[in-house]
Amino acid sequence: MVNDEPVDVLVVEDGASERTSIVEALQAAVPDVNVVAVCDGTTALDFLFARGDWAARVGADPPRLILLDLSLPGADGFSILGQIRSLDAENALTLTPVVIFSDSQDPDSITRSYRCGANGYIMKPVSFSDFQAVVKSIGQYWMTHNRRAA
Repeated sequence: MVNDEPVDVLVVEDGASERTSIVEALQAAVPDVNVVAVCDGTTALDFLFARGDWAARVGADPPRLILLDLSLPGADGFSILGQIRSLDAENALTLTPVVIFSDSQDPDSITRSYRCGANGYIMKPVSFSDFQAVVKSIGQYWMTHNRRAA
């Protein structure tokens, strides 16, 4: 699972078909994007903090973007976001944009996401074509148009 290439996007999504669709849409929208997709919160935290199967990532740059579902087995999206944003400000992971990609329309979830440090909250469209279009827009914005801190 571990490779030496920098990771552009970490996708954290428990639904297998949604996870596959996200990865495919990102790869179609952004040339040469390196996407790592995981299916639960525990694996996401292991990846981000170079633990377990991801221990070989010690010292590796963090992903350029985290696309995060809220409802996950293991650690939920709020827990993951909270752990990232509670790091020392000098930790490079604190600069990584985290975009919540959820099917929840709950105003409290949206507010809580931003209060926990999310950079965006995007609702998953219901139709497949709209879903792909939104993921494409997310990828193009964050990987191509957005300027990130050095």
